[in-house]
Amino acid sequence: MTLEFKKGENYNVILVEDNVDHQRLIKELFKKSNINLDIVFNGQELLVKLKQGWKYDLVLMDIQMPMMNGYEATKAIRKDPRNKDLIIIGVTAFALDGDRQVAMSKGMNDYITKPIDKETLFEVLSRHLVLKK
Repeated sequence: MTLEFKKGENYNVILVEDNVDHQRLIKELFKKSNINLDIVFNGQELLVKLKQGWKYDLVLMDIQMPMMNGYEATKAIRKDPRNKDLIIIGVTAFALDGDRQVAMSKGMNDYITKPIDKETLFEVLSRHLVLKK
């Protein structure tokens, strides 16, 4: 499966992930797509970029990170009216019953688990990015 939504459309996605191996995996999955990928190591770095005016179509947000976890970052993002429509997809190794509901209640739009399954990732991104454009 190739990840390309509309010819001529590029999508700006930021990955908020402290694990370099997971960063490399996502970068490789997006290599032949029309996604411009930016990467930061934690929620604080993402907030700095948003305050500087960086615009993203979607955030892939690891939930467990040092300094500022994904839930804290999502809460801070949602406080700014300029980011009310920013799509935030939680990414976590947690796969217990109820974890998806917790992520949604914290302001995330969707939730996927690690290890990341390419088909699931692309389906979730397709669903949200197609709706956005």
